[in-house]
Amino acid sequence: MKITYIIPVLLTILLGALSGCDKLLEEVPPAKYQIATLNKPLLDAFVIGAYEPLSRSRGRLWESTLTRDVEGCAEYCQLPAGGGTNYMNYNFEPQRGDNTARWTTFYEAIGKANLILKTIDDDQSLGTDIKAPFKGEALFIRSTCYWWLTRMFGAVPLRLIPIQNSNDTALPLSDSKTVIDQIIKDLTFCEAILPLKVAEANTGRATQGAAKMMLAEIYLWNKDYTNARAKAKEVIDNKAKYGYDLVRSLETLYSPTAPTNSEEIFAIKFSQQKALGSFLPTYAFEGRALQAGLAARGISALMVRNAPLVRDWDKRDLRRSWNLIDTITISGVKLRANMIPDASYMFGKYRDGAAPEETAAGNDFYLYRFADAYLIFAEAENQLNGPTSAAYDAVNQVRRRGYGVDLSRTSTVADFPAGLSKTAFDDLIFQERGYEFMYECKRWWDMVRTGRADAVAKAAGKTPTGGSITRFTYFIPDVELTNNPLIK
Repeated sequence: MKITYIIPVLLTILLGALSGCDKLLEEVPPAKYQIATLNKPLLDAFVIGAYEPLSRSRGRLWESTLTRDVEGCAEYCQLPAGGGTNYMNYNFEPQRGDNTARWTTFYEAIGKANLILKTIDDDQSLGTDIKAPFKGEALFIRSTCYWWLTRMFGAVPLRLIPIQNSNDTALPLSDSKTVIDQIIKDLTFCEAILPLKVAEANTGRATQGAAKMMLAEIYLWNKDYTNARAKAKEVIDNKAKYGYDLVRSLETLYSPTAPTNSEEIFAIKFSQQKALGSFLPTYAFEGRALQAGLAARGISALMVRNAPLVRDWDKRDLRRSWNLIDTITISGVKLRANMIPDASYMFGKYRDGAAPEETAAGNDFYLYRFADAYLIFAEAENQLNGPTSAAYDAVNQVRRRGYGVDLSRTSTVADFPAGLSKTAFDDLIFQERGYEFMYECKRWWDMVRTGRADAVAKAAGKTPTGGSITRFTYFIPDVELTNNPLIK
């Protein structure tokens, strides 16, 4: 059984639960906590605790409040009536309760990271060589949260110091550029100080490669193709040092029991244990999921519509049959899966028929894989220099893995066709990312950052009010508006 190592430890000593302005008003101000002596084991425990909100099972951050809504905005995603169809059609709701859950969870982790950073900066007893890696992890956690927050909400309060009391809840919004500039500054520190790799017992903690990969993604978002290319190339060129490589088997890559694999750069870790697992398979499958050996339960929370991306998917691509399921097998009998209206397939990526309960699936949720490095490099290289051999080589590594052929040999089946124009290559990269990262919450961001969102959604038959997508960010939840007087 896979063990999840990122668990809450000793939080009550220092961190508190900095989970949002409403809870902050009820809690002991962090400034009142006292630590006689800071030491390495204590710092380690505090940092482990700062990761905890991101993997909290019953909080269901990635499954309920992010995967359903962010992945629901992908043109190929279908949600059931009453289960988020407004979001699916880009009619974002001001009072949506899930906005509160994702907002407070991310700010809880930010608050814990900020308190760690202040504790480290105030400490005079430990050497910089001991404190710096922990500072890097705290900055990485904070950066991860702000990167998700600013893409979802746009301008957000940029909290960089601990909240000492209720008077500190007032903070104006910082625009997305300011937030991203801070993230880049923090990650630049992280990539220089975080470890090259971590022991299996610390799987799920930040590394240099993870910091570089987030930087590459952010630069791509900013259309800073020079730096996006450079950071992705650093990850690729140093794959032996970091221990990275593409995993040949999709079953291994998405295994609910393997503690890690060579493709993982950074993932939210889950395990087949109550309160330590994920809800991903349960959301994806229909009600007979347990009998079919796919999940502990199926609730049909999101499925796949027959969008052009899906219709055009080559059936020789092994990722297609892994990701798209329209039949189930029960007691040796193959049956047609029950679909929600307007859906053609279930998402098959995350499967765990041995999970002890619905929120105890062991499938990790990848934020960054080694495939990200290849595809970011290929896209950025093409934007800078056109479809060079280097761009082809990078994307074809991912394609060959997808088709199950030798990664070191050219393939007439898997490889991009030769002689593509810059525009045609870019279009195929956009398509390829859709195939590679289906159900990993990247498609909507790709639609937005490339300016394709409206056209792609319309081609898939999605119908926002007014006929076009007019808003690309969610509404800030009432919990923040009520407790932060500087936000109008």
